[in-house]
Amino acid sequence: MTDISSTTTDTPAVTDLKSDYPAQYYGEYDATATGAVTLSRVIDVWNAKDADGNTLSLDGLAATSSLLVLTAAQFALAAGAGNVWVQNGALLYPARYYAGYDTTAAQPTPVTGWFDTWSLISIATLAAASSMVAVSSVDWADTAFRLTLGKGVQSGGIVAYTPPAATATLAAQATTALSAARTYVYNNYGILNEATPDAWVAYLKALMAIANGTDTTSTALPTEPAT
Repeated sequence: MTDISSTTTDTPAVTDLKSDYPAQYYGEYDATATGAVTLSRVIDVWNAKDADGNTLSLDGLAATSSLLVLTAAQFALAAGAGNVWVQNGALLYPARYYAGYDTTAAQPTPVTGWFDTWSLISIATLAAASSMVAVSSVDWADTAFRLTLGKGVQSGGIVAYTPPAATATLAAQATTALSAARTYVYNNYGILNEATPDAWVAYLKALMAIANGTDTTSTALPTEPAT
């Protein structure tokens, strides 16, 4: 972007304006508020325009000490934004677009939500920006990027993600193994009217205890007897 303050076409009034508001882009808000509030205006002071290109009156504009300085990128992001949240003189969600995830989970972990934070009417239940991953405006505009499933977070970035196959509970595994063991014992001993070996009896009883919940301490299935 060309720094128009260095051109020779500025009038004295414009030069004074740039001297008083050197950052060019500012957010106007209630600087006396103690909680989170939204910007009332986003202003390109040098051109008296908002982020949507509308002409603004600068009459009564507060001093820079009561305004929030914005970057050129943030000013551009503010186009169409209804609620740019600020607290204690800083943007709460400076990147606007974010992906939420479980910060306590092992990574990669799935994205749990996509948020245009500058369009939200409330952020009471929204995680802090530091607990989410910022998403660029280009990626946000790509609806194929913001999938309901198939995206995860790893090392601060968005990655392709395939959920791991669900692991059956130990009780469910024991139930399956018990069915197979009963079939084996019947086919090899019961149908012949032969006594079931002690090892297989013990194995069946161990599986039954896990399957019906009597055994609450085992963390793995018993070893199947040698056939």
